[in-house]
Amino acid sequence: MGQDMSTTRETLQESHSAPVRNVAHGALLAFLVLLSRLFFEEIGTLAYIYLPHAWVDSPQGEIPPHGGLWFQSLVGIWAHWDGYWYLSIAQYGYKGRTASSAFFPLYPWIMHLLGSSIWAGVSVSMVCFGASVGVLYLWVAREWGVRAAWMAVVVYAFFPTGYYLNAVYTESLYMALAFGTLYAARQRHYWAAFILASLATLTSIYGMLLALSLFVLVWKQERRFWRAVGFSLGSVLGLLVYMAFLTWRFHDPLIFQSVQSDWGRHFAWPWVTLSTAFHDAWVSCQGLWNFPLLFQSGPARGGAVNFYNMIFMAASLVVLAVWGWRLPLYLWAYLAPALAVTLFFPAYNQPLMSFPRLVYENFPILLAAAMALDRHPRWRWVYWAVSLYLGALLTALFATAHWVA
Repeated sequence: MGQDMSTTRETLQESHSAPVRNVAHGALLAFLVLLSRLFFEEIGTLAYIYLPHAWVDSPQGEIPPHGGLWFQSLVGIWAHWDGYWYLSIAQYGYKGRTASSAFFPLYPWIMHLLGSSIWAGVSVSMVCFGASVGVLYLWVAREWGVRAAWMAVVVYAFFPTGYYLNAVYTESLYMALAFGTLYAARQRHYWAAFILASLATLTSIYGMLLALSLFVLVWKQERRFWRAVGFSLGSVLGLLVYMAFLTWRFHDPLIFQSVQSDWGRHFAWPWVTLSTAFHDAWVSCQGLWNFPLLFQSGPARGGAVNFYNMIFMAASLVVLAVWGWRLPLYLWAYLAPALAVTLFFPAYNQPLMSFPRLVYENFPILLAAAMALDRHPRWRWVYWAVSLYLGALLTALFATAHWVA
């Protein structure tokens, strides 16, 4: 009887402490969201004010001037490169420009609903980033425990290219939808996962790969083949919606694929891609530490791009070789083809083009890194020293229009 009373008392104490613990965790997550965004914002603003600027291309000169120094330094810096394309699509639509079909529509459509401004794009990215952090924490805590969840959130928020989660880019929206898809599926909310996967595909072509994860995950949990097939088709539905739109606009449902050649994408074997990337990285690293050369004014030269692309790819492959075995099969079902996209379809002048940013689309790499850091605390100082240095440098380069990823 006494033991029963003690057990009951402990259960009641846990039930009363759970809301308090949840509130504390929520407050700490909000603090991490704010701190990480302020880190990249502060670096970007100071770089824009004090460092020379390169020239930024915009699609067909359609983007109007942004405003004064303070607007540019606080907000305008986040609309460079692809951000101009998303801003242009939000303002003018696809408008017969075939190259614009490479940019999937959900993000600019949401921007359009909110006013088609840079403010709208940054606001969408910030809100989606906050949502993605919360869902990532819940998902990883369910999968590997609370301690691993905290490490995953910190690695995700402060990754060196984390400034793209501020920017007028799709990364924040896609990550919120991708994490939401997998978390809903793990909770057996399959219809929610179906809808989120379709929205993820309307955001990025990488959403198609969620179909593979969903199939493996639903099959593992339910052992019903056709149920797994059915709920994995949400990604296909999203792509079919976009293809129907492209058929109406351009009379070609696959034009988003054919225009990839405009960015130099072509087929190559992975070993050819990696060997070429290594050679180009070696050539481009000359003068890498010459900051006046990195931040010179005029057209963006991108001399260091290939070096950084190779650094991110090499680090990712090392992480996966050492710690990738801890990733479940449903994440490998997503990650293997995601890596294959980069390795089989390089660009001519930048074999690993955009990979430092696309590490987010290859997000199981971040989870493997988080689990490694969680298990090996001695590695953390090295990781954070390198990560924060690269984050500050690449943010400064992006804010002054010298860096393209």
